[in-house]
Amino acid sequence: MKKISTLLLALAGMLAQAAPVERIYVSTDREVYLAGDAVWCSLSCLDGKGRFSDESAVSYVELVSQDGTACTAKIGLLGGRGAGSFRIPVTAPTGTYRLIAYTAVNAAEEGTPWLAGSRLLTIFNSTSRARVADGVEIVPEERYEELRRTPLPAEGALDISTRIRVPKGTPAVLNLHNGGETASISLSVFHEDDLLPADNPQTPGRFLGTLPASASLKRPVSVERDGEVVTARLRGTVRKGEDDVSFATLSVAGSPSDLYFGRSEEDDRIRFFTSNIYGDREIVCEVTQLDRHEGYIDFESPFLYPELSPLPKLRLSPSQRSDLTARKAALRAEKALRIDTLTTFMAHREDLLLASVTPKRYHLDDYTRFPSFREILVEIIPELRLRNEKGNPTLLLTYSDALGQNFDLTANIIVMMDGVVLSDLSPLLDFDAMLIEDIDIYDEAILCGKTPFLGLVNVITKKNYVTALHFPANVRVLDFQGVAYPVAYGGAVPKGEGQDLRQLLYWHPLLQVDAASDYRIEFTAPGYAGRFKVVAEGFTEDGKPVYQTFTFEVE
Repeated sequence: MKKISTLLLALAGMLAQAAPVERIYVSTDREVYLAGDAVWCSLSCLDGKGRFSDESAVSYVELVSQDGTACTAKIGLLGGRGAGSFRIPVTAPTGTYRLIAYTAVNAAEEGTPWLAGSRLLTIFNSTSRARVADGVEIVPEERYEELRRTPLPAEGALDISTRIRVPKGTPAVLNLHNGGETASISLSVFHEDDLLPADNPQTPGRFLGTLPASASLKRPVSVERDGEVVTARLRGTVRKGEDDVSFATLSVAGSPSDLYFGRSEEDDRIRFFTSNIYGDREIVCEVTQLDRHEGYIDFESPFLYPELSPLPKLRLSPSQRSDLTARKAALRAEKALRIDTLTTFMAHREDLLLASVTPKRYHLDDYTRFPSFREILVEIIPELRLRNEKGNPTLLLTYSDALGQNFDLTANIIVMMDGVVLSDLSPLLDFDAMLIEDIDIYDEAILCGKTPFLGLVNVITKKNYVTALHFPANVRVLDFQGVAYPVAYGGAVPKGEGQDLRQLLYWHPLLQVDAASDYRIEFTAPGYAGRFKVVAEGFTEDGKPVYQTFTFEVE
């Protein structure tokens, strides 16, 4: 026992010494929001020298107040940069919040490494009197005006210009000139009303001054280099085999490429090394040797849910009434404008399990319909055979090599229903075949993790019925919060959908500006008059800060 403890301490020490330095700087489209607003985020993950880090592939984001964590998100990282969005809950009370972002390495570090790059957000709830506990201060109108903060100084060699006055509802042009080195920045154009943000003197330059030379871990951790490591804990009774290991599969309903294999470890945990699962999905996890009556699977959350030291109080004043009314109307109008449908998807990590394999698809409506899956196999699909192996139904596939030569039937295939692995074919054989839409057959070798297979069959139902099936206790079906899709909003305005009251006119979270280059950004002014602000912030490739603002009027 003493030797084991010594080894664990030595391992922890080695991990602490080898821990990569990662610090995340958070920028957002605005600093002041209403409950129900979308928050658009841009993340810069830097190493100890201020360069973009390529260590971690996923980050974890939390919106936290004195009352605790209000909501969470996951944002993927590519080469140290990431982007995504989330909605503030409509029930979020009025107050000041801190938006933090961290990687698995940061979560295992001593102290609070995610604090340096975090951002303070001011959130008003216009439909509820709920307030963050001891987080609001009432101030008179005359004092409220005195709270306006001093503009932060510019950093770097980026210049921004546009017309000082832009007519309502007309196209506008924003000119960028980068006189410095190549940089990756976020760029936001938004309405700046008199709802004052919390005092948050955070800039890229000040953040760079907080970067440590090294990092130490308080516990062992796996660096998530390819994507999120999803961890499940085995509870209750586990019937382990001769090698004392339980095997498991993790499938994503509707996505056959998102398939991962895991095996139990000494701490009765199973870890699935994903390449990032995008979007909010339903996942299905099956542990082969989990007792079907007494065992169960418990997924662990990757979030910290930290308790924060006191945050600055939000100042409420009667002078905010007109701006809050206008914001509330804009939030209602946003639903009619459907801004989220006008976004542009950006590059992100995708699982390539089936990317190079073209399936043969059987669209069953093109054939005579049969009421059972058995009849479909006999009458329509010659590549598949159903056999009984030791009393269990087994699906066999005629497979071919790269030259197209056919080989004998093999049972070494993956059988799926709506992208979910079926180790037991009974649910499929008992399913109403009239609800099956397509059957995809991949008759080539597939390497899933370290496990080779000679083919894959995916049965696709009309409405993704697989998660409604009855599974035994060793199978867990649950809602899963995936990584947010990285998107940009180029300022497009839908026609004929009501008055244009957009608060956000343009947002690009991952804009690369080359050295000594000029850029022309086009957007459309909204249908109301007001003061608008442009904010660009980020870092150059050689670790220098970029921060610049510009203000103009729409009239």
